[in-house]
Amino acid sequence: MGVVISVVLLGIAVLGLILRRDLIFKLLAIGLLNSSAVLFLISLGYRGGGTAPIVRGPGPVVYVDPLPQALVLSAIVIDFAILAVALVFAMLLVERYHTTDSVRIEREIEKEIMR
Repeated sequence: MGVVISVVLLGIAVLGLILRRDLIFKLLAIGLLNSSAVLFLISLGYRGGGTAPIVRGPGPVVYVDPLPQALVLSAIVIDFAILAVALVFAMLLVERYHTTDSVRIEREIEKEIMR
């Protein structure tokens, strides 16, 4: 179930990146894309009735794989850093060009290059 939800979130995020022109909405779509990747990794590591991978004694025990959990912790930190840097760049672009429209900013940059 988590894999299906993460694929749906991935699709929404990609559509948001493609169809929206506003920089802030694009950053929100990137955040949603990152969240879908985190949900995908967590859902892959899920084991129903699983326990922590600590040996407790004899008997058959289903252990949860700790690798996706470690990857998710790293991914959350990296995603936060990426969004923070992207937000700073968006703030600089808005301060310089007085708009959040990505197409308009591209046109202004092209005009500056042609001068």
